[in-house]
Amino acid sequence: MHSDEDAARRRLARRLEELMSRHGYSRQSLADATGFKRPQVSGAIAGRIVPSPNLIKALDRELRAGGELISLWKDAKLEELRKELDTELPGPRARRGVETDRREVVELGALAVAAGLAGEVSRRIAGGDPDPLTLDELDERLDQIGAAYTTTPHAVLTPLIVGGWRDVERLLDGRLSSRVRGRLTLVAGLYAFYGGRLAFNVGDDAAARRFASLAELYARDVGDPLLTGSVATLQTSIAYYTGRHTAAADIAAQARIGAHPYLRARLAAYEARARAAAGQHDQARQALRDMQDAVWLGEPQPGTEPFGEELTHTFVAVVSGRLGDGETAEPHARRALTILEAAGGGYEDIGGTYNALAQALLRRSQPDPEQAADAASRALAALEGRPTRTVIQRSGQIWQELGARWEGQRAVVELGERLQAHRRALPAGSSA
Repeated sequence: MHSDEDAARRRLARRLEELMSRHGYSRQSLADATGFKRPQVSGAIAGRIVPSPNLIKALDRELRAGGELISLWKDAKLEELRKELDTELPGPRARRGVETDRREVVELGALAVAAGLAGEVSRRIAGGDPDPLTLDELDERLDQIGAAYTTTPHAVLTPLIVGGWRDVERLLDGRLSSRVRGRLTLVAGLYAFYGGRLAFNVGDDAAARRFASLAELYARDVGDPLLTGSVATLQTSIAYYTGRHTAAADIAAQARIGAHPYLRARLAAYEARARAAAGQHDQARQALRDMQDAVWLGEPQPGTEPFGEELTHTFVAVVSGRLGDGETAEPHARRALTILEAAGGGYEDIGGTYNALAQALLRRSQPDPEQAADAASRALAALEGRPTRTVIQRSGQIWQELGARWEGQRAVVELGERLQAHRRALPAGSSA
């Protein structure tokens, strides 16, 4: 038989079972829907345990209880607390007729309950922190995503990034120590950054902006310059590839002020390309010089990849080509490709550099449309089934320029055919 002291917990369990049956859930499907393990859900439904705050919130939401389960849970927690107090402070409870000062009884009783609650809160904070191994595993998963991002198909990255972000958010919903909360907030910010970057790469600008805004909030919470700068690289890229070149330049320029040294060269490069596209030639050249002075020589850091020698050549080619200097751009593009291909560089960097070469070949004093079309085709080939909007969009712009002057050339026609196939591979509604 159950003790009357367990009545509140049993009421909660009965109501859980009723709602689960009403909405057609099994214990396993309810566990899957809430993201918690089946033993936790089963224990709550069977009345063996009082569920955690995070679990009861998830159950109340999933079973559409409108706060009823949370109210029953509070009764069960108070019941559990009374039992703990009786164990820790044994003795008879006060009865009517006892000659004593009732105000004193009330005050002492309130203090006892408050002390019990304080102990419960203390235990919840101490016990709420995930174990160090969990935190290390989250960090390790982020490192793996960062290391593999530029070589891994987006379809493979998506569940890793989204799943990791949800795991961290679930932990952040609980009561945590300030130290652990700060660490988890930074991790959540990096996952949000990768989520935004992934959305941007497949051309979903609305999702990219949402993730970028979220990552920016996380960055403000923890005041981390690497995360702040990484978010800025995403925001300026979104602006640049949606044609807002002046805004893109201003975002990068603002982020360069006080930026972490790891990101200074990349932010300067992004400003330079945007200034060049906006027709601000002198500012573009200055930003390009700043880029060359700020190359990072240390170890890779969380967020974006290191900005090394190969990317300095790529961006000299990009900006010089935008400024109409194909003779300067071409050797830099070729040098960048040599380094990238020898080092096994990422497909987006290789594709972008081939497009920079294509642009350079069109900006020479004697343009070579056939070689330019071939370079843009090689940019698309570098993707190898990993559709990426930055490369596809720029190849499309090269193709349009070629078509305006050399429409009938075979290489131009073939580029157009490849381009259409790559555009179809991007998700519907993408911006490329």
